[in-house]
Amino acid sequence: MQKLIVASVALLCLVGAGSLVMADDAMKGAMDSMKADVKAEKESMKADVQGKKEEMKGKMKARKEEMKAKRQAAKDKMKSKKEEMKGKGEEVKAAGQSMGQEMKAAGQDMKAAIPAPAAAPAPAAGH
Repeated sequence: MQKLIVASVALLCLVGAGSLVMADDAMKGAMDSMKADVKAEKESMKADVQGKKEEMKGKMKARKEEMKAKRQAAKDKMKSKKEEMKGKGEEVKAAGQSMGQEMKAAGQDMKAAIPAPAAAPAPAAGH
């Protein structure tokens, strides 16, 4: 009977140790799969962040190009206004010159219309 008890205890110990080894293997397998899941999630998040980063770069570049286009449009508009004002200035200058010539001619006409004064009497000596 003693042999039977020793054999059963030995069998229980072996089964217990075997089950611990099996449990350890199962635990390692579960840990490995968890690590793989975490790694996959991390890679997914990294790809998402990279995608968002690229998207933001694209948006910023588009905005920068839009601002550049607006600035260039404003420059072109100011340049056309400047040219327009320069043209108007030339017109005014030309009108002023022709008006000056007309006034000069009119002044000469008036001088010709006014008779020259006769000899002025000499001033009196006592006064």
